[in-house]
Amino acid sequence: MNDERVLFGTNDERFLFERDGDTFVPTPLCRGPWYPGTQHGSPMLGLLARAVEALPSAVPMQVSRLTVDLMRAAPLGPVETRAEVKRTGKSVEFVEASLLAEGVEYATARAMRFRITEMSVPHTIDGERVQPPPLPDDDGGMGWPRSPNREPAMHDCFSIRPVRGFETPTCWFRLDVPLVRGEALSPLVRVAIASDFTYSLPIMRALRHEGLSLFDRPYIAINPDTTINLHRPPRGEWLCIDTRANVDEVGAGTAGARLYDDLGPVGFVTQSLLVRGPEAAPESWKELRREELDG
Repeated sequence: MNDERVLFGTNDERFLFERDGDTFVPTPLCRGPWYPGTQHGSPMLGLLARAVEALPSAVPMQVSRLTVDLMRAAPLGPVETRAEVKRTGKSVEFVEASLLAEGVEYATARAMRFRITEMSVPHTIDGERVQPPPLPDDDGGMGWPRSPNREPAMHDCFSIRPVRGFETPTCWFRLDVPLVRGEALSPLVRVAIASDFTYSLPIMRALRHEGLSLFDRPYIAINPDTTINLHRPPRGEWLCIDTRANVDEVGAGTAGARLYDDLGPVGFVTQSLLVRGPEAAPESWKELRREELDG
């Protein structure tokens, strides 16, 4: 396999993974922010969502819950996924999946699938039909704050549009590249990849409003897990994430968000946050901070 083609694509084509037999070879766009040579959580979530969807079912089903535990950042090298149906019922099915590199497990997923049934129901339970936030303006927007070394990374794969002047941590996301070269993005994969940014939106908002650097925060946080609950698949390319997050002095936090497409709510995301002081930042971040200060 041609290394240049694997890393950068051809004819300006961009994608996150190249399929090579049973493995998926990541491009530099999968790069994560924490440690050199490791993947961002988003492509890991995307591959696990893909693995869950790829399992055949006897009747049409939709994923109503997906929980991913990110035990460690996968290497920026070939990975594979494994998935199996753990229990099948008349209307509910339980699935488990894992992401591995050289036989080592880096992330796991547990999913629940419901049999699809066409029926007439009210659009809300509490009587209030919630409208989606204003749709994104293609003429405006923002990107994720970039590190000084300007290396290609996962943040280069999204179009991000904050709403309401970024008065709340609410943004529309669009993934602009395929997860796997030559494959169309499914609604579940789009949600899984974007949902990893849920806890980040309050940080993005603070950086925008306060003019701060990524390195000026009083603490750092990571999300070792992500749970997605959907009552219907989102439509279209854009997904809105409306986040609220809290952290505490004991070193833990939570983030939760309502998800929207242009029709209205589609579900929720929740995350547990590991919170530590800036001294716990990886050495790679401290080096980038020194480079920033040196100009």
